[in-house]
Amino acid sequence: MSKQGHEQIKAYKVQMPFAASLRISIIYLICGALWILFSDKALSSLVQDKEMFEQMSLIKGWSYIVMTAILLFYLIYKATLRMRVAERKLHNQYMELLNSREELRHIAFRDQLTGLPNRLALNEIVILHKNTSLLHLDLDEFKYVNDTLGHAFGDRLVQEFSKRLVNELLASEQLYRLGGDDWIIVSHEPLDRLPLRVEQLLSLFEKPCVVDEHRMHMTGSIGISHFPIHGRTLEQLMKNAEIALYHTKKQGGNGLAFYDASFSMPLQQRADMIRLLRYGLENEEFELHYQPQINLENSRIEGFEALIRWNSSELGRIPPDQFIRLAEESHLIIPMGEWVLRTACKFIRGIHESEENKPIVSVNVSVVQLIGHRFEERVLDILRETGLDPCYLELEVTESMMIESMDLVADKLTRLKEYGINIALDDFGRGFSSLSHLMRLPITTLKIDKSFIEHIPENQEDQPLTGLIIQLAKGMGMKVVAEGVEKYVQLDYLKKYECNCIQGFLFSKPLPALIARDWIKAFSLPIR
Repeated sequence: MSKQGHEQIKAYKVQMPFAASLRISIIYLICGALWILFSDKALSSLVQDKEMFEQMSLIKGWSYIVMTAILLFYLIYKATLRMRVAERKLHNQYMELLNSREELRHIAFRDQLTGLPNRLALNEIVILHKNTSLLHLDLDEFKYVNDTLGHAFGDRLVQEFSKRLVNELLASEQLYRLGGDDWIIVSHEPLDRLPLRVEQLLSLFEKPCVVDEHRMHMTGSIGISHFPIHGRTLEQLMKNAEIALYHTKKQGGNGLAFYDASFSMPLQQRADMIRLLRYGLENEEFELHYQPQINLENSRIEGFEALIRWNSSELGRIPPDQFIRLAEESHLIIPMGEWVLRTACKFIRGIHESEENKPIVSVNVSVVQLIGHRFEERVLDILRETGLDPCYLELEVTESMMIESMDLVADKLTRLKEYGINIALDDFGRGFSSLSHLMRLPITTLKIDKSFIEHIPENQEDQPLTGLIIQLAKGMGMKVVAEGVEKYVQLDYLKKYECNCIQGFLFSKPLPALIARDWIKAFSLPIR
């Protein structure tokens, strides 16, 4: 029991006897006064003989002593009993309070999923000295696991790896869970033995893990900071270990890195870029360019692919491959994607109002958008808002996205297809999917990656793989679009194998909206 608790009980004990003593004294005073007053009067009226009166007075005196002794015993006993009951009750309440404080402390300092000490415990407990190192551990591609198999599955995966780490801890190590798939090991191993120890920890991640009948092959990354080389406070060491971890993951993961000051710059640049992305969305720094797709059967414009461009007020023009991935990681791709979809639908709706030909518009969709809440609803809302018929919208998804997240996104795309929206598989040929595998997917258009087109030889006597892909895809009822067409020899080859549409610099680069409108009016390029 704490000193404060003892003082409270002591003060209570001081107050209780005073009240009890006062109560006893008052009762004794009243009883004594009544006895003297009434017993003397009664004795005087009953006994007239002086000798008898003296004897009776003596008996009366002794009787008074005996009776008051009994009364005092009873009063003191009852008061003491009440005081003990009250003291016991107070003690029990105080112990309950102490137990509640310990339970609350346990809850506050423990991770509820794994039972491990958490970040609060780390901040409270860790004492730094010359052999203290912080190891920040993280599962590679854990976000993908959560997105595809669900957070409940991810939680069980975290529990499994937490058990592995606990079972392999050294006496000189303490394990903490920060949240998600992040752990911190506070190690007091000598610095020269640390690399070997980290390699042992990495091997724990590589062992197959079976969760809900799923056999998972995971890898991990570890970032390391050491006191006092990489920081003199826990906050500095944690920050630098995280920076080292991020550097490891940027290198492909499944490895380790000790903190280096040079690592901090990319992390700061990333934070700055996210800030600029958000600013760009809020201040209309993005625009869409539209690249035409030409129908080889009738030499007319089949549609346009909408491609996002960013002209930052601070950095100037930034290519999409330098900000799309970051937009996905920061989830800014969701508002960005909605803006792209709405803008593209408005553009093509305007074309329909002014032109006899009614081309479609293709919009690239990220897996982050697809798995996001209300994606289907937002697409349909934008179609209603812009007045565009669903049959003139095509959503493009990449081959890698469909293969890696098939179970998660296929149902959503199927429902959108049922509304009349076209679904295109972009960059076909970069991954490892087969056409028979793609039959399970709601694909209406197959876009052959430009890496296939650029290798079409001048001599067409030998039938290359591209021709087979075109024939098989058309046999499955898909429209085929060839990307990256830049030469007439490629055009002739694609016509020979009856490719439906082509897209590339041979006809036009991506154009701003106003120029694209004028290009439609001027387009009359003959197809050889």
